[in-house]
Amino acid sequence: MNKRRKEEGFNLAFLDVMACGLGAVILILILVKFSSNTDVPVEELARLQQELAALENQSDDLAQSLQDEAQITAAKTATVEALRARIQQLTVQQEAVSKALQDQITVVADLDSAIAAVAPQTADDVISTPNVQEESYLLGLKVEGKGIGILVDTSASMVDEALIGIIRRKIGSDTDKRQGKKWQRTLRIARWLLARLPENAEFSVMAFNNKAQVMGKRAINRAGSTDDLQAVISDINKLTPSEGTNLEVALKHMARTFPNMTDLYVITDGLPTLVEKNSGFPQSRKCKPIEGLQSTITGECRMEAFAHTLRTNPLAGVRTNIILLPLEGDPTAPGAYWSWAERTQGTFIAPASTWP
Repeated sequence: MNKRRKEEGFNLAFLDVMACGLGAVILILILVKFSSNTDVPVEELARLQQELAALENQSDDLAQSLQDEAQITAAKTATVEALRARIQQLTVQQEAVSKALQDQITVVADLDSAIAAVAPQTADDVISTPNVQEESYLLGLKVEGKGIGILVDTSASMVDEALIGIIRRKIGSDTDKRQGKKWQRTLRIARWLLARLPENAEFSVMAFNNKAQVMGKRAINRAGSTDDLQAVISDINKLTPSEGTNLEVALKHMARTFPNMTDLYVITDGLPTLVEKNSGFPQSRKCKPIEGLQSTITGECRMEAFAHTLRTNPLAGVRTNIILLPLEGDPTAPGAYWSWAERTQGTFIAPASTWP
């Protein structure tokens, strides 16, 4: 009896376990099927779609940026290539110019050698001009003409280039004035002109400041006469710079004294400060370039005095050549004198400090 009961008990427990296992399998199948049929919530789907759209837009923006950068890079590359080509072209041009310049330098050197080979050892001047080298002939200034007039400015400013130097020598002795570097240079220029006068020419030399005076024994001299030249030089060496500058009185005196003058040479340093009292100058409160009426003069007034001087003394047919020495505080003088020389087909020079 006992043995049968044990076997029956075992069999019942086994059936229970199998039933439980089968129930578990069925439950798992039910859960899997439920999970596979469950829908995604609408809100989550919309959020995921928005994120996807944003990512797609970002991708498009990045693609456009990459395309723009590629275009910019291509443009920069083209510019760099163009610059390299331009640099290469300019380099070739520079080499060509350098070669041409070197060729010109060689030609000039050959010409210098040729000139030195054929140039005379000494100048054939009528009078000597110490310390003047033969290269002084290469200024473009020639002394020519049948009737040559020379005007030498002897106003107070001819002693120095700087205003302070002019004032210092103005209150000094006559010896101090005559020893001024600028005045000594003026004397050398006068000798330079006289030494190169055409032998068959006639000439007249006048010094002028507030008045004009003839240099030499006579008003009209012969260039081939050593006595005439020495007399003129002697008188010039005795001059002392002083007073103002009256170009009008000089031109009038020269025109009366030398009516056959063909060429005029003027050695000066600036525009005139005086005009003739009864010459019809249109005076104003600020501009009275009459001796004794005005102690100072402006640059504009000097220009008016210069224009009036040329207007009332045209010297028709006379070729005018200007040698302008430097003067502080008269910047309009070069242009005015250049215009005068150019209008008469003459020569204007503002020589270097080493000449003559």
